[in-house]
Amino acid sequence: MSNILTIADAERILWELSDLEPETATSERRSQIREALDYLTKQADYHIFGICADTTQEALQSLLRYASHFRYELPENNDLTAITDGVYLKYNPRNRRYYLDNYKGAYRGVLLSLHNDFTDGYSGTHGHFPLDLF
Repeated sequence: MSNILTIADAERILWELSDLEPETATSERRSQIREALDYLTKQADYHIFGICADTTQEALQSLLRYASHFRYELPENNDLTAITDGVYLKYNPRNRRYYLDNYKGAYRGVLLSLHNDFTDGYSGTHGHFPLDLF
């Protein structure tokens, strides 16, 4: 893939490669997703993470990897309920708050919502991406 992406290129890549099954999430496709996400996240002011996982622990591990990659620190004490039969975890780095609920859907992965403080920046929601992308 080229080092020079446009917003349209990155959006197309993410649209085509979202909701991959684990067996089709090859290292090449993962690399394309990471490159497109890295490009688009630089066009936005902040991000909100939404994670669909089997357990609270799995969601937190995935969030930690994504947050670390995008240089966000997580609060040390999260006091989240341990759920073991499907969870949706949302994290807003701006206010450092979590939202956790049961999730009965089939999707597993990370949604990344990109936001801008002004109208001239990039905003959009993309995913689901592999829990272990980073």
